[in-house]
Amino acid sequence: MKTDFLKKRAQEFTRDAELAIKERRWNSAAFHLEQVCQLLLKHYLFLKWKDFPKTHSLRELLIELKRAYTKNKRKIEKFIKENEHTIGDLEQAYITSRYLPVEFNEKQVKEMERFKNKLLALLKKL
Repeated sequence: MKTDFLKKRAQEFTRDAELAIKERRWNSAAFHLEQVCQLLLKHYLFLKWKDFPKTHSLRELLIELKRAYTKNKRKIEKFIKENEHTIGDLEQAYITSRYLPVEFNEKQVKEMERFKNKLLALLKKL
């Protein structure tokens, strides 16, 4: 299995998120940003293990990342702790943006976008 498809899909969801933000569709943007983060984490886990966990939980994927990249364990732990609230919002976006009457706002989505950028920077340093 090639790993490039995960990275390519993350790029596609990034473009979708950018468009949703531009159009002020906060729920859609939140969902797309969650997908970007999930796919990026799975991509980096696949690079290390040639497989990835079949979970949708960003928190679980970050814990697996910590197991996979043991040299960066403390850096990943710090990242999780510093971004706990946004991780929770993104996990909530996976379900609620589609099925429940929860509304995300511009501030939350902008923070999710910042998180996505910080995650990408972290992953590139692994």
